[in-house]
Amino acid sequence: MVERTARFGALLVEGVPGAGKSTLIDALIRRHVGAAPARKVRSFLHLAQTHTYGPLASAEDSGTLTVAANLDHLARIVAVLEVLSDGVQNPAHPPCFVLVDTLHLTHCLRPGVLAWTDAQSIDSRLAALRVKLLVLRAEPGAVWERLIQARAQTQFLREYCSKFGRTDEELHAHFLHEQERFTEMFERSTMRKALMRNDALDGILDDAYQLWIAG
Repeated sequence: MVERTARFGALLVEGVPGAGKSTLIDALIRRHVGAAPARKVRSFLHLAQTHTYGPLASAEDSGTLTVAANLDHLARIVAVLEVLSDGVQNPAHPPCFVLVDTLHLTHCLRPGVLAWTDAQSIDSRLAALRVKLLVLRAEPGAVWERLIQARAQTQFLREYCSKFGRTDEELHAHFLHEQERFTEMFERSTMRKALMRNDALDGILDDAYQLWIAG
């Protein structure tokens, strides 16, 4: 078991649909809780896409989302993390652990009103907080299986993603291109970061957990 040295352990997980973000985050939460003695689970926050992306959906659908509104939403999330980080600077206070499911990298692709130059200020604030960035990659076959096949009848793929392609093959190609753009943004980020290939969860869980909780 890795020693918990971080006072504020925050991890942002990014990647295309089908890269395994939700599965990994679920496993990280279960390990975090399972590693703590009874009644010793300290401050913990999981920001799902309901919080990180969902509030933008209405304006995205109506075509009214602006760069300013998108940045304001991101800034409010970062402000919450800043409060949590400030609260554990006193060594007498217990540490705090945070998992974030997608944020500014995803926003540069979907809804797509942001450019990386717009999001750099957010990236810098996260870096100053020592939030770590984990970008997941998956092989083309894994993206096809987890996204195109597994979500074949979902609203996400058949309605939301219809703007990205008319056929399964076009959608697959779109998200593989997105995966390359995630890698480009990963290279430009100033956050502490790791890029992991997630073809099998068991192969990265230990490394992802250590990245999250280590100081």
